[in-house]
Amino acid sequence: MSCPLCQQRKGKRACPAQGELICTLCCGTKRQVLVACPADCAYLTGAHAPAWERETEKRRDSRRLAPYLEGLSAGATRVFLITLAGLAAIRKRRPEATDSTLLAALTALRKTVETRTRGILYQHPPENLEAADLVQDLRSLFEAKDDAGEDVSPADEDLMEALTALEGCVQEVRSEGIQPTAFLDIAVRLVGQAPGPGTEPPRRLIVEP
Repeated sequence: MSCPLCQQRKGKRACPAQGELICTLCCGTKRQVLVACPADCAYLTGAHAPAWERETEKRRDSRRLAPYLEGLSAGATRVFLITLAGLAAIRKRRPEATDSTLLAALTALRKTVETRTRGILYQHPPENLEAADLVQDLRSLFEAKDDAGEDVSPADEDLMEALTALEGCVQEVRSEGIQPTAFLDIAVRLVGQAPGPGTEPPRRLIVEP
């Protein structure tokens, strides 16, 4: 019997979500994206989840982010990537944080920067009150000074461009309805093993002249 997902390869794995056999490639690449896998599926975290499948998951994560990185300026790309690194640490420090909270924090920051580019200093509060602490964590990534105490924060244009791209990416991942922390988990997988509880996220974003 052919796999119902690709209609090309032979189905070999009993998929509890599909109720029939699917091929190993579709199991490894479409799980929790196109397939609503139950949490107790043996192929998610058990002995049937070998390293190559986890690597495939990282490649899938990279493809999710790629459209939002395309066209970004060099400065905005650096902001985007340093934010991912910061989120990987925050994921460990704030296990209660969700993608919904993250989106509220990113939106508040983006509105604040957008207002500042018009010459108005106003801190937009997040719509989600739970995001207030996360706003401070994220802001600390961008408000940096060099050893001489000079401001080396990224340009507002780069910061707003990166925050807008991150907003769009988080919104798209949330629309897939995988799990409440899907984007935060993507950050951890792409950046690598996040620091343990109590570790501060990266504090400085140094922008090269």
